[in-house]
Amino acid sequence: MSAGRRNSFADYKADGQNWITLTAGEYYPDILQEACELYEPVLVMFGQLLRTSESSVRLFIQISEVPSTWMRVQLFRVFRKYVSPELPVEMLRRKKKATEICNQFGVRFRSVQEVQAAYMTRPIPDEALSALLWEYKSRGKKGYDLTERFFSLFRLHFPYLAIRGPERAGKDILMGNVFANYPNPKR
Repeated sequence: MSAGRRNSFADYKADGQNWITLTAGEYYPDILQEACELYEPVLVMFGQLLRTSESSVRLFIQISEVPSTWMRVQLFRVFRKYVSPELPVEMLRRKKKATEICNQFGVRFRSVQEVQAAYMTRPIPDEALSALLWEYKSRGKKGYDLTERFFSLFRLHFPYLAIRGPERAGKDILMGNVFANYPNPKR
């Protein structure tokens, strides 16, 4: 590499494997028993709500009224798989937006009769769907672990420097709050 030239990604290609952050995962099908135990109540409740819904919109509204946040999020994940895979996950977290979501996306929901028929073809517990839901269980954890490790190593090697930011989950620090006259203060 010549003096004054900035490195590019191509400069690291030959030893790229040394720059990959490896994190351990779980093996399939080893997770199936635990996944089925965790998600069986979710699938049972989804079935109960499905049987009492005259439409897919009504099913969505009933799910949005489930008081337990964890259960509601899991039911919405099942809903996406059976009824509306195009539904943005981010929107599902907003409990109070159920009517708005139904107004925007409800016309494209699969009919409740089709959903009921499809649901009835699957066993309870449904290993396939439980395995899919298991993928969400610790979503983000590896990234949080990596970020926390970075902060620890940074403080260890540079104790005289300050570092700020969410070390695990949390709101990022906006650059406009750190630097005066930052061109895009909302980022």
